[in-house]
Amino acid sequence: MAVDVIMPAMGATQETGRLVRWFKQEGDSVTKGEMLMEVETDKSVVEVEAPASGILARVTAAADDDIPVGQTIALIMEAGEEASRAGKAPATGSRHKALGRKKAKLPTASKPAPATTSGAGRLLASPAARRLAKERGLELAGIRGTGPDGAVVARDVLSMAPGVAANEDAPVPPSRMRRIIGERMTLSKQTAPHFYLDMEVDMTGVEARRDALKQQRTEPVPSINDFILKAVSRALAESPSMNAAWTDQGIEQHGEVNLGMAVAVDDGLVVPVIRNADKLPLEELARCSSDLASRAQSRKLNPAEYQGGTFTVSNLGMFGVDRFTAIINPPQCGILAVGRVVRRVVPHGDDIAIRSMMTMTLSADHRVVDGAIGARFLQRVKEVLEDG
Repeated sequence: MAVDVIMPAMGATQETGRLVRWFKQEGDSVTKGEMLMEVETDKSVVEVEAPASGILARVTAAADDDIPVGQTIALIMEAGEEASRAGKAPATGSRHKALGRKKAKLPTASKPAPATTSGAGRLLASPAARRLAKERGLELAGIRGTGPDGAVVARDVLSMAPGVAANEDAPVPPSRMRRIIGERMTLSKQTAPHFYLDMEVDMTGVEARRDALKQQRTEPVPSINDFILKAVSRALAESPSMNAAWTDQGIEQHGEVNLGMAVAVDDGLVVPVIRNADKLPLEELARCSSDLASRAQSRKLNPAEYQGGTFTVSNLGMFGVDRFTAIINPPQCGILAVGRVVRRVVPHGDDIAIRSMMTMTLSADHRVVDGAIGARFLQRVKEVLEDG
């Protein structure tokens, strides 16, 4: 009996998925559980297993097609089975086309070094780079990659495409991820009454504790951000009002501290979730955050790893940012924006001293919490960081 191959749903809000590639061709034998295709959602690229064993037939979708969730895109037939079924045929995928754009020609300058390939001979490139290259008519093999392991990333493609005149507009369609981010952040700002609180933290003690762990050759050495994540998770466990969400039924206080950490990726932002973060020792939290960040940047997260967060931390300190305000990730009621740690002359006891200072800014939903609750939460985060 034939089995439908459908576009799977990787998240509760996902409406479509982009087919990146097939691992099998029409007519090939497939085995249940082996990798059949690769699908891109707004947050990750996921390898999808074959739902049955047999022969791949009636393939109606190709690479770069945008396909509604649940739509049949192929069949897996039993050996010798007819490839057509009376009264039932899978609908064709709706190919996503960029209309009205002209294909760009490769620059006539010196020929770039070829892109890096994987051990299996597959060219290494991010999904955004592949999409941009296709839109501009560029061959990825002729582009030098500057991403991880020499992978071609979006900036590499953009640098290869010939520029337009300075007084011309050059509209670029948003990626799936950028479009979803824009929609969610717009909804957040329009529906959640944000308020903001700043507080400075003395990070001198954190730096000393981190240096001590380096001397002990602890692996992995927790980053400054790991100390922040740990402090926030402890404060959330003690502040259930902040570990909450606004729903149509009222305020929902979460029983677990599932801490989201914003990670910048090639064409947007992903927020993987550290589950039960308050219960993890610092070293285990550091291992978890490092693994999640690495796989987020390579778009290899499983859907469950970026869903269900109860609060988010966004750190731009590594980019030299002193302070900023972040938009709440709905339906959460708060997000903590963290700037860089910088040495400054500040009051210290009855004297002044040069200390390592950091500014953190809380964005909170006034429907769920008020200023006093937010202030006490920030004070607790500050206490944990300064006192250890």
